[in-house]
Amino acid sequence: MTDILIPSLCWIDGRCYRVNDSNTRDVTAFQEHDLYENEHNDDGIVDEGDEDDFEIITVDDSRFSTCLHVSQHYIGSIIGKKGATKSRIERDTRTDIKIPKIGQTGDITIFGSNVSNIKAARRRINIIVTSSRMKQRSTHFISLPMNNSDITRNFELFKETVLRDCSSKGLDESLFIRPQKLHLTLGVMCLMDNEERLLASKLLTEAKEKVVKPLLGNCPSLRIRLRGLSYMNDDPSAIDVLYGCVEEENGPPGIIQRLADGLVDHFYKAGYMDREYGRDNVKLHVTLINSKYRSRTSTSVNDDVTGSKRQARLTFDGSEILNKYADYDFGVTELKEIHLSQRHSMGNDGYYQPTCVISCDI
Repeated sequence: MTDILIPSLCWIDGRCYRVNDSNTRDVTAFQEHDLYENEHNDDGIVDEGDEDDFEIITVDDSRFSTCLHVSQHYIGSIIGKKGATKSRIERDTRTDIKIPKIGQTGDITIFGSNVSNIKAARRRINIIVTSSRMKQRSTHFISLPMNNSDITRNFELFKETVLRDCSSKGLDESLFIRPQKLHLTLGVMCLMDNEERLLASKLLTEAKEKVVKPLLGNCPSLRIRLRGLSYMNDDPSAIDVLYGCVEEENGPPGIIQRLADGLVDHFYKAGYMDREYGRDNVKLHVTLINSKYRSRTSTSVNDDVTGSKRQARLTFDGSEILNKYADYDFGVTELKEIHLSQRHSMGNDGYYQPTCVISCDI
């Protein structure tokens, strides 16, 4: 009942939409909850204070148009079976939508007799793209590097002593993250082509002015301490992820949390990032040990659906580690940069390949 009375909201392209069923990502589950425009505004005049950041041009006395980039990966969802989805959008918004054919490059172009119809069609397309994007595996993430020499040295010592002194079931060396990859994860996203990567880079650059500077203006050299251990699931004897906790060393309490939440909110409202498990706050964590890193020599199991072999994810017993090293201090790093990092791709320094980096210098 609570979900019906207080439904989930989803931000797409600067607008807020109501999700009727928060357990599904079906496009039809979205209903527009427009905070910026009068629903009956069809006279072609853009409302004062409209926050759309795209160009609508005049084609002739009776037609307007706009272009938008959509990755080829999502074109099929916009067209729909036998063109049904595209036709429905055109009918509902009284527009004409031109989509590049398979193998062709170029943007989608929307034609209409007034600005409001064009904007409505564009929002419908953005809903489809965002809904499809959230179903894909993430390709990039926003990260704060936590791999300075002090922390990596202490992490190596932690790893050495744990492997020597803790006889934990299911634990082996392959589960530990590489020291050069230590990072604080803020949020993940799926970027399917270079244009989307450029747009996400632009969002991160904008976030420096809109999020980072307002928060760090009075704390220009924020230092972050990595201290203490915690884990993702409920049973310390069957852990998938053991992580380090972070705290402000010389900044106002909670500033790291506000920075993380602000950055995720910035990307969420642009339709590029979802909230993890529907949380309002980012779960701050620096992964130290992860069962998915387990060596490929581990036992594989049959997939019941495909019949193929897949890697079994075996938990490890972290009880002894937590008892002995619950307050382990890995050291301090200064927050200098925020990265848009690419998953599964490493730079020359051993850290994740950056797509965009912003400096935290104020």
